[in-house]
Formats: sequence, structure tokens, C-alpha cells
Amino acid sequence: MDSDREYRVHAPVWRDPLSAGWRAHRGLLLLRLRWHERRAEAPEPTNQG
Repeated sequence: MDSDREYRVHAPVWRDPLSAGWRAHRGLLLLRLRWHERRAEAPEPTNQG
């Protein structure tokens, strides 16, 4: 992942749209992963009342 940061410094997004799309896609995947982890940790709500 460090190489991605170094690459980002040297190449602006407009020069490498494929890489920009990959970074956006990876960000969404990581967001979904964190969401699923939180859902797995949260206790199930009870419907009492």
C-alpha cells in the first residue's frame, strides 16, 4: 500500500483514470468490509413491546 501512496504523489488522477477508479473501488470495498464487521459485532435488537 505504500507504493500506492508514492504513486499517487507522482501521477495526478487525471493522468491515470484507471488507477483513480481502482482506488475508489478499493475504498468502497473497505467501507463495506468495515460495515459488515460492525454488523457482526453489534448485538441483535430485541422486539419487546
